[in-house]
Amino acid sequence: MNDALPESSPLFPLPLTAFEQFMVADDTPAYPMTFFIEIGVTGNLTRAAFESACQTARNRHPLLAAELRSQWGKWRWVPTCRPTVANWHESSAGMPSHTDRYINLRTEPGLRISTEYHPDASRIVFQFHHASTDGIGAIQFIGDILAAYGRATAESGAEQPQFANLDAACLRRRGERWEKGKEPPRVFRRWCFRVAEVMSVQPDALRRRTRSIDETDRNDALFLTRFLERNEGKALNDEATRRNVSSNELLTHAMFQTLHEWNGHHNRNVAGESFRIALPASVRSPEHQECPAANVVSYILLTRRGRDIEDKKSLLEFIAAESRQVLNGRETGLVLLSMEAACLIPGLLRLLLRLPVRFATAVFANVGDVKRQLRNQFPLHRGKCVAGNVTLDYLVGAAPVRKGTHVATSVGKYAGRFIINLNCDPKFFTRVEANEFTESFLSHLRAMFAASAANTEAPNETEENRIG
Repeated sequence: MNDALPESSPLFPLPLTAFEQFMVADDTPAYPMTFFIEIGVTGNLTRAAFESACQTARNRHPLLAAELRSQWGKWRWVPTCRPTVANWHESSAGMPSHTDRYINLRTEPGLRISTEYHPDASRIVFQFHHASTDGIGAIQFIGDILAAYGRATAESGAEQPQFANLDAACLRRRGERWEKGKEPPRVFRRWCFRVAEVMSVQPDALRRRTRSIDETDRNDALFLTRFLERNEGKALNDEATRRNVSSNELLTHAMFQTLHEWNGHHNRNVAGESFRIALPASVRSPEHQECPAANVVSYILLTRRGRDIEDKKSLLEFIAAESRQVLNGRETGLVLLSMEAACLIPGLLRLLLRLPVRFATAVFANVGDVKRQLRNQFPLHRGKCVAGNVTLDYLVGAAPVRKGTHVATSVGKYAGRFIINLNCDPKFFTRVEANEFTESFLSHLRAMFAASAANTEAPNETEENRIG
């Protein structure tokens, strides 16, 4: 097992990548660039072993134990002097409020941990700053906590979790746009084309249904979670195979339809509106295999007009073709190149992000198979990861929203179930509206695989506001 860097390591101070500068510049108390992941474990969680596991995981992931310091006018990562504190509570009353989402990286690292302990089942809430890590890195960090805890509490002779190797020196490569020797041809020409394509269309926002939000609701976080049970997940995958697309492309298709339908309730000219979905896309290569938690991510930007969304067949063909073009053509690096260009002039990136310009109508992230993203090898019980005397029951999380982009959806799969999490902007949605938006998305999604699911058992859907 590879643990912390040696004290003599020259890794720090570590310059910020363009993506990290983007997240720092876009960070405000009103719209903080932080995200939550909550896990539930069954079994009697042992406090001492858990706190020790948190420290072990932190040692393996240096950026989650780092703060920002200004050196010669530039921000750099430096090791924090603060210990990792896993706040321990025995009731929900002590758990963090989701109105307190802002993390000041100048005074603390981009990680907070809180536990609500009960003898038979506990929930643990992690808060990450998006400048410190992306969602995949965050899940990897959680996997290390579970692995360290499992090794400490497993019964004698029982199978133990196995750590994946990590090499903190890989963090120096976290900002690379392309794998070495695999830069796409005609980079500058393709970059100019993509920039012009994005800048030529200002995507529309979701239309507000309620003109004013009650002040008692305005700061109430709206994190909603839905599950597709095993039979519906199978039907989704079967339908994707039948249509020769990925399940993520079907999910994106359903989100476009949801955005279009939502605005169609108030705007007769919705056919002429433009909708853009930003899809976070990992740019990890084999060279990042041993990289600790970090941002190794870019975006795929898909833009469609309302009239094009109404043609469902051509919409799916567009999503599939464009996604494959970007991924196969390694064009995700072009977004990072744009961020780097904006960082060349001091203050330009922050200025651009403060302009009344909308970059996307919605964000849609898919982390894939949670067990795979946990990275480590775990014993399994009924498809769930076993970590010593506890079992990982669920993992849910929600990406951050920025001003003007009122909803961020995160999807993953664990123990046979698709987990769909929505972070709805409480300054825009009421709770009733957030539920309506979520149900609309599920309705469009189910309509796509209804035929495949017709002969299967009726779903046993669970609906919970897990986070908070």
